[in-house]
Amino acid sequence: MREPSFSRLNCSIARSLAVLGDAWSLLILRDALAGVRTFERFTSSLGIARNTLTDRLRHLVEEGMLTQMDVGKRGTRFEYVPTVKAKEFQVALMAIMQWGDRWVSERGNEPAVAFDRVSGLAVAPLVLRSTSGRTVSSEELIYKPGRGATPVTRDYLTAKNKRLTRKPV
Repeated sequence: MREPSFSRLNCSIARSLAVLGDAWSLLILRDALAGVRTFERFTSSLGIARNTLTDRLRHLVEEGMLTQMDVGKRGTRFEYVPTVKAKEFQVALMAIMQWGDRWVSERGNEPAVAFDRVSGLAVAPLVLRSTSGRTVSSEELIYKPGRGATPVTRDYLTAKNKRLTRKPV
Protein backbone atom coordinates (compact mmCIF):
# COMPACT_ATOMS: atom_id res chain seq x y z
CA MET A 1 0.00 0.00 0.00
CA ARG A 2 1.27 3.46 -0.88
CA GLU A 3 2.20 5.50 2.19
CA PRO A 4 0.35 8.83 2.28
CA SER A 5 2.53 11.93 2.17
CA PHE A 6 1.02 13.22 5.43
CA SER A 7 2.92 10.53 7.36
CA ARG A 8 5.79 13.05 7.53
CA LEU A 9 3.67 15.72 9.21
CA ASN A 10 4.45 16.52 12.85
CA CYS A 11 0.98 15.38 13.90
CA SER A 12 -0.05 12.17 15.67
CA ILE A 13 -3.39 12.08 13.81
CA ALA A 14 -1.69 12.26 10.39
CA ARG A 15 0.93 9.69 11.39
CA SER A 16 -1.77 7.37 12.76
CA LEU A 17 -3.66 7.59 9.48
CA ALA A 18 -0.48 6.54 7.68
CA VAL A 19 -0.26 3.48 9.96
CA LEU A 20 -3.92 2.60 9.67
CA GLY A 21 -4.01 3.03 5.91
CA ASP A 22 -7.58 3.53 4.79
CA ALA A 23 -11.22 2.68 5.49
CA TRP A 24 -10.70 -0.99 4.59
CA SER A 25 -7.99 -1.24 7.23
CA LEU A 26 -10.35 0.16 9.87
CA LEU A 27 -13.01 -2.39 8.93
CA ILE A 28 -10.46 -5.22 8.96
CA LEU A 29 -9.38 -4.12 12.46
CA ARG A 30 -13.02 -3.91 13.55
CA ASP A 31 -13.57 -7.50 12.41
CA ALA A 32 -10.25 -8.77 13.83
CA LEU A 33 -11.07 -7.26 17.22
CA ALA A 34 -14.47 -9.00 17.03
CA GLY A 35 -12.82 -12.38 16.45
CA VAL A 36 -12.46 -12.74 12.68
CA ARG A 37 -9.10 -14.41 12.03
CA THR A 38 -8.96 -16.00 8.56
CA PHE A 39 -8.65 -14.56 5.07
CA GLU A 40 -11.88 -16.24 3.96
CA ARG A 41 -13.86 -14.89 6.92
CA PHE A 42 -12.59 -11.37 6.26
CA THR A 43 -13.55 -11.76 2.59
CA SER A 44 -17.07 -12.93 3.37
CA SER A 45 -17.63 -10.42 6.19
CA LEU A 46 -16.47 -7.39 4.22
CA GLY A 47 -17.13 -8.30 0.58
CA ILE A 48 -13.63 -7.00 -0.13
CA ALA A 49 -11.62 -7.94 -3.22
CA ARG A 50 -8.97 -10.56 -2.48
CA ASN A 51 -6.09 -8.44 -3.76
CA THR A 52 -7.23 -5.47 -1.65
CA LEU A 53 -7.55 -7.67 1.44
CA THR A 54 -4.11 -9.17 0.83
CA ASP A 55 -2.61 -5.68 0.56
CA ARG A 56 -4.34 -4.35 3.69
CA LEU A 57 -3.53 -7.43 5.81
CA ARG A 58 0.14 -7.18 4.78
CA HIS A 59 0.17 -3.49 5.70
CA LEU A 60 -1.46 -4.09 9.10
CA VAL A 61 1.04 -6.88 9.86
CA GLU A 62 3.96 -4.63 8.83
CA GLU A 63 2.65 -1.85 11.07
CA GLY A 64 2.35 -4.21 14.05
CA MET A 65 -1.44 -4.06 14.28
CA LEU A 66 -1.94 -7.75 13.43
CA THR A 67 0.24 -10.81 13.86
CA GLN A 68 0.19 -13.35 11.04
CA MET A 69 0.19 -16.88 12.45
CA ASP A 70 0.89 -19.88 10.22
CA VAL A 71 -1.76 -22.49 11.05
CA GLY A 72 -1.45 -24.56 7.87
CA LYS A 73 1.14 -26.76 6.30
CA ARG A 74 4.20 -24.77 5.20
CA GLY A 75 2.52 -21.39 4.85
CA THR A 76 -0.73 -22.51 3.25
CA ARG A 77 -3.13 -21.09 5.86
CA PHE A 78 -2.77 -18.08 8.13
CA GLU A 79 -4.71 -16.43 10.90
CA TYR A 80 -4.47 -12.75 11.73
CA VAL A 81 -4.49 -11.92 15.43
CA PRO A 82 -4.79 -8.39 16.85
CA THR A 83 -1.74 -7.17 18.77
CA VAL A 84 -1.83 -5.04 21.92
CA LYS A 85 -1.36 -2.04 19.61
CA ALA A 86 -4.58 -2.99 17.77
CA LYS A 87 -6.47 -3.75 20.98
CA GLU A 88 -5.69 -0.26 22.27
CA PHE A 89 -7.15 1.12 19.03
CA GLN A 90 -10.55 -0.31 20.10
CA VAL A 91 -11.22 2.97 21.94
CA ALA A 92 -10.81 4.96 18.71
CA LEU A 93 -13.07 2.52 16.83
CA MET A 94 -15.69 2.85 19.57
CA ALA A 95 -15.50 6.65 19.30
CA ILE A 96 -16.06 6.42 15.52
CA MET A 97 -18.95 3.99 16.06
CA GLN A 98 -20.63 6.20 18.66
CA TRP A 99 -20.20 9.27 16.45
CA GLY A 100 -21.75 7.32 13.54
CA ASP A 101 -24.64 6.16 15.73
CA ARG A 102 -25.43 9.77 16.59
CA TRP A 103 -24.74 11.60 13.33
CA VAL A 104 -25.09 9.01 10.56
CA SER A 105 -27.45 6.24 11.68
CA GLU A 106 -29.20 8.51 14.21
CA ARG A 107 -29.92 7.55 17.80
CA GLY A 108 -32.42 4.74 18.10
CA ASN A 109 -31.38 3.35 14.72
CA GLU A 110 -27.93 1.96 15.63
CA PRO A 111 -26.78 -1.05 13.56
CA ALA A 112 -25.05 -2.54 16.62
CA VAL A 113 -24.78 -1.65 20.29
CA ALA A 114 -21.65 -2.45 22.34
CA PHE A 115 -22.05 -4.21 25.68
CA ASP A 116 -19.65 -5.09 28.48
CA ARG A 117 -19.40 -8.90 28.41
CA VAL A 118 -18.74 -9.03 32.18
CA SER A 119 -21.54 -6.77 33.49
CA GLY A 120 -23.93 -7.09 30.57
CA LEU A 121 -24.36 -3.31 30.52
CA ALA A 122 -24.15 -1.12 27.43
CA VAL A 123 -20.88 0.76 26.92
CA ALA A 124 -21.25 4.39 28.01
CA PRO A 125 -20.71 7.18 25.50
CA LEU A 126 -17.06 8.22 25.32
CA VAL A 127 -16.28 11.76 26.37
CA LEU A 128 -13.13 13.83 26.74
CA ARG A 129 -12.07 14.30 30.35
CA SER A 130 -9.26 16.22 31.99
CA THR A 131 -7.05 14.36 34.44
CA SER A 132 -9.30 15.72 37.20
CA GLY A 133 -12.23 13.87 35.64
CA ARG A 134 -14.04 16.99 34.40
CA THR A 135 -15.75 16.62 31.02
CA VAL A 136 -14.09 18.89 28.44
CA SER A 137 -15.96 20.19 25.39
CA SER A 138 -14.26 20.80 22.06
CA GLU A 139 -14.57 24.55 22.64
CA GLU A 140 -12.55 24.17 25.85
CA LEU A 141 -9.63 22.29 24.26
CA ILE A 142 -6.27 23.92 23.80
CA TYR A 143 -3.15 22.24 22.43
CA LYS A 144 0.35 22.84 23.73
CA PRO A 145 3.60 21.58 22.19
CA GLY A 146 4.67 18.12 23.31
CA ARG A 147 8.19 16.72 23.57
CA GLY A 148 8.07 15.61 19.91
CA ALA A 149 6.97 18.99 18.56
CA THR A 150 9.14 20.47 15.83
CA PRO A 151 9.92 24.21 15.85
CA VAL A 152 7.24 24.68 13.15
CA THR A 153 4.65 22.91 15.31
CA ARG A 154 5.68 24.93 18.38
CA ASP A 155 5.32 28.21 16.45
CA TYR A 156 1.95 27.15 15.03
CA LEU A 157 0.53 26.18 18.43
CA THR A 158 1.89 29.29 20.12
CA ALA A 159 0.25 31.54 17.49
CA LYS A 160 -3.00 29.55 17.59
CA ASN A 161 -3.18 29.72 21.37
CA LYS A 162 -2.57 33.49 21.33
CA ARG A 163 -5.56 33.88 18.99
CA LEU A 164 -7.73 31.71 21.24
CA THR A 165 -6.84 33.53 24.45
CA ARG A 166 -7.24 37.07 23.05
CA LYS A 167 -10.14 38.90 24.63
CA PRO A 168 -12.77 40.14 22.16
CA VAL A 169 -12.79 43.93 21.86
